[in-house]
Amino acid sequence: MKILVLVKQIPDLENKVKVSIDPKNFSMKRGGIPSIMNPADKNAVEAALKIKDAHPSTIVHVISMGPKQAIEVLKEAYSMGADEGTLLSDVLYAGSDTLATSLILTKAIQKIGDFTLILCGKQALDGDTGQVGPGIASRLSIPQVMAATSVTVDDNTCHIQREFRNHVETIVCPLPALIAFKAHCNIPRLPSLRGLFAKEKWEPAVVQNTDLQISVQDLGIEGSPTRVVKTFQPVLTKTAETVHFEDGSTPMEHIMKTIHEVNQ
Repeated sequence: MKILVLVKQIPDLENKVKVSIDPKNFSMKRGGIPSIMNPADKNAVEAALKIKDAHPSTIVHVISMGPKQAIEVLKEAYSMGADEGTLLSDVLYAGSDTLATSLILTKAIQKIGDFTLILCGKQALDGDTGQVGPGIASRLSIPQVMAATSVTVDDNTCHIQREFRNHVETIVCPLPALIAFKAHCNIPRLPSLRGLFAKEKWEPAVVQNTDLQISVQDLGIEGSPTRVVKTFQPVLTKTAETVHFEDGSTPMEHIMKTIHEVNQ
């Protein structure tokens, strides 16, 4: 069994660093901002490793798309226990929206082939669209389950628990399938000491567009039908209003009095 896990490197927005926006294309300037693995993707890695714990012959293959430094999130997943990795990195991919990104990832998945499950995070903190996973499942014509919290595999099916409208659903899904995990749905394991040493020498495969042969018209900004028209920092203001009642009561006393009168 082979499990593909999609991981993304994102800016560490919780690190209280100042984020600036490029005035030309309204994209985030990432230079100088520390990067981390998207939290929900790390939960997906943990879910894959739990399956590997139950089925030791399982191969966990992590995939990331981004610049050369995105190799760090693949190395992090490897130190946690992943077996293989692929980095999709090409200047032609820069500026790709979710439609173009799902196409690139789909082509890479088809090139890798022979997978049983695709796991990913429900959404990334930087884009927050939740569209890439469904886009890939649609292109591959496989079932998809969103907002998962856990998964187990049995023969040719998987049993998924997910949170939906304040309820927990159990879904039985045929394989292969794509499952997108909610952030913080499990506790990702720490890298092993052996994994920390091994990741320094380990190198994932690097795939460029010469390998995937995708038309340049479908890539990058030109191949992305969505555009960021405007980005701005909202002005936060605080206002306060003092309420006085003729009977001298406090606001809470006045509310309770009004409720009492309505109920009578």
